[in-house]
Amino acid sequence: MKTFVHCLQEQARRYTDTRWFAFVESRRGSAEETGRLTYTALERRARDIGARLAGAGVTDQPVLLLHPAGLEFLSVFFGCLFARAVAVPAPLPATDPRALERAEAIIRDTGIRLILTDRAHQAALRRWLRGTALHATVSCLATDTAPPPASPRTALPEVTAQTTAYLQYTSGSTGEPRGVAVSHANLLHNSRQIHTVIGSPRSGTGAGWLPHYHDMGLVGQLLQPLYAGGNMVFTSPITFVSRPAVWLQMISRYRAAFTFGPDFAYEWLVRSVRDEDLRTLDISCLEWALNGAETVRASTLRKTVERLGPIGFRPRAWAPAYGMAEATLLVTGSHRGTGPRIRHVDATRLAQHRAVSVPGGTGTELVSSGRPVDADLRIVDPRTTTPLPDGHVGEIWVAGHSVAQGYQGHEQATRDTFHAHLTDGTGPFLRTGDLGFLLEDELYVTGRLKELIIINGRNLYPQDIEEAGRNAHAAAGAGAAFGVDTGREHLVLIQEVHENKLDGLTHQELAGLIKQVVRSTTGTPSSLVLVPRNTVHRTTSGKIQRTRMRETFLARFLRPLYTDIHPDISAYLENVPARQ
Repeated sequence: MKTFVHCLQEQARRYTDTRWFAFVESRRGSAEETGRLTYTALERRARDIGARLAGAGVTDQPVLLLHPAGLEFLSVFFGCLFARAVAVPAPLPATDPRALERAEAIIRDTGIRLILTDRAHQAALRRWLRGTALHATVSCLATDTAPPPASPRTALPEVTAQTTAYLQYTSGSTGEPRGVAVSHANLLHNSRQIHTVIGSPRSGTGAGWLPHYHDMGLVGQLLQPLYAGGNMVFTSPITFVSRPAVWLQMISRYRAAFTFGPDFAYEWLVRSVRDEDLRTLDISCLEWALNGAETVRASTLRKTVERLGPIGFRPRAWAPAYGMAEATLLVTGSHRGTGPRIRHVDATRLAQHRAVSVPGGTGTELVSSGRPVDADLRIVDPRTTTPLPDGHVGEIWVAGHSVAQGYQGHEQATRDTFHAHLTDGTGPFLRTGDLGFLLEDELYVTGRLKELIIINGRNLYPQDIEEAGRNAHAAAGAGAAFGVDTGREHLVLIQEVHENKLDGLTHQELAGLIKQVVRSTTGTPSSLVLVPRNTVHRTTSGKIQRTRMRETFLARFLRPLYTDIHPDISAYLENVPARQ
């Protein structure tokens, strides 16, 4: 297969109507299939849309895809591939101002002239365009109208391995999102890597709910089953958040062998699913449950096995992985059936960027993200660009055919991120911006370089601080930890509060508990701000936006329930005008 267009054509010929994608919705508390698209139907529909787009003159032009979760997006995405238009998947703007801002930023960043959506949202998007003055240059087309079918002789542009297939906009967890240009060659190479890790699912089915505008949702959930010749049943992220049991119902009913999700999703699932939801379910069919896109926590793996073990979830199904949009998706992964590897390291030495193993039950728990398949992965000192030996924490650098072409329209950022070289000239490498170490050829990810908090020469990882705060009491929700420099670095934690779980505690008493747990975990005093639920910003893939939360805090944009911060920070904030 030369391109993913060829992939669809070959798989449609091979499997015809025996392989499919199915979409389900929650109806009366149960997963109900509302649509199914076979490989043959997908190829035919995508070709018709491709001919329509090619006729509209968008070949080699970026096209924004603003569709709700479902089968129509899949057809339109492949239609763009057929037309050699550059697909740009993005969240469908509804009433969320952040989604509207994101869509507008993408349009201006790429010079998009055409938006594709469905009839149900076309009118609202046109009204939004008029409100942003984009209507003069941007048109909006509904793809689920009924254009005449394409003739078998309809000429479509040639697509090559080096053709840009799509732009994957990054989540923006540490800065402004940029469009990662992914070629067909990148996509096919990464698909082969994923296939090596998972094995062949040709006799099985996958199940998931991930957003199609996220790299794991697009590449892992929607494109990988087609590459491997499997089936895929999926629902919308909104359905999962409101009714987490639907995820388990899909696995049980369709006998799914594979599923995917970030760590927070598994935690949300086991915390929210009810006993009555589990009584009729059997997920013993599940062979491989990927956990990636953010820090994988050993506590989440244990809680999931404890909660779902009675309905068939086995520990060896866990498959922690590490990846990113800049590498198409997968960088390292755990092979099917091997289960997770958890290592205990000395917390003090880890704060000094050394991983020193200690007996189980002590130290800091770190979960292996597996091994690279067909990539050159190095751990590098980010200051000197010198490779580091095993057990030393440094920046993760990656080279290989899955590494994308760069950031569309951002030449300097592309050079800085995609064209790094070691001190001996070896390269180019992708600088991931993530910190980690290698031991016995396995990768352990410890955090983000930009988010590292350095207090008195000690390196603190925000995700560890956030987990400590969240575990202090049932009323403690999501948190965002970061450093503030007022002449010396201070640790700040923004912590959401579940008011209905306070159980008589005052905000001041809850704050005292959280600060005590954080200090015992980090050895460092912290400043704490308690805030209402849904205050902590997340990316579209669920990652905590710590940089944005730091900016929000310093600009005094928060509306705190309770504040206990260091006097130095209070003095600094006195010089920052509050939002009116």
